[in-house]
Amino acid sequence: MPPELSLLVTCAALAAATVAQRVVGMGFGIIMAPLVAIIDGPLAAVLVVNVYAALACALMVPGLWRHIDWSRWRWLVVPATVGSVAGLLIARATDADVLRVGVGVAALASVVVSVRFARTDHRVDGPGTRTAAGATIGLLNSSVALGAPPIAVYAMVSRWNNPSFTATMQPFWVVLCLVTLAQRQLVAPGGAPAWPWWGWVVAAVATTAGSLTAEPVARRVPPRVARLGVIALSLASGVAVTAVGLAGLLG
Repeated sequence: MPPELSLLVTCAALAAATVAQRVVGMGFGIIMAPLVAIIDGPLAAVLVVNVYAALACALMVPGLWRHIDWSRWRWLVVPATVGSVAGLLIARATDADVLRVGVGVAALASVVVSVRFARTDHRVDGPGTRTAAGATIGLLNSSVALGAPPIAVYAMVSRWNNPSFTATMQPFWVVLCLVTLAQRQLVAPGGAPAWPWWGWVVAAVATTAGSLTAEPVARRVPPRVARLGVIALSLASGVAVTAVGLAGLLG
């Protein structure tokens, strides 16, 4: 695909992914990673997704500041940072497609179980749960770019209300994206899409436009619909990563 067309498609997807990220609290990587990987390759996907996810989430933080649960953020982000290092090491030592299939199937099962759990009156939360959730998110995000399902599982079993969840996830992803970028550039530098220099600026403008559009959209989405969006995106990411792994094994 010509670089200019690649840039145009990516910019349209960036705007849509930013809206999803604001409304649901996640989804940027689920929309962007497969698209960029197909157009420009997996290394470019890591770079583009993390650069613009960090930007999109950072733009949303000021407007959501009063809803951010900083205590819960700390419990999640510190183990996620550590877990991302472990995930990178696992990814380097394991066949990528086998890892994708195993993680994808486990993610799908965990989301289904959590949905059933959420229908009961039980609630599971606390330092141990948050630490385990954060570490799992970081590990899966850096190994197979699949951070969404463990986030959804934790949100459901802890009964985290959607306004706080959506707000807290934005600074969480800012930190995790920057950490992942630093790690990946040390281990596998390069792989940037063949855009002209101004293409990066245009993509940043598309992301900014998406963040401006996202706020009025989010105000019109009922909490129940947002919760269903969390589940749907988590299942979609599990299916996608499993399909990619199976395609690699059978190809």
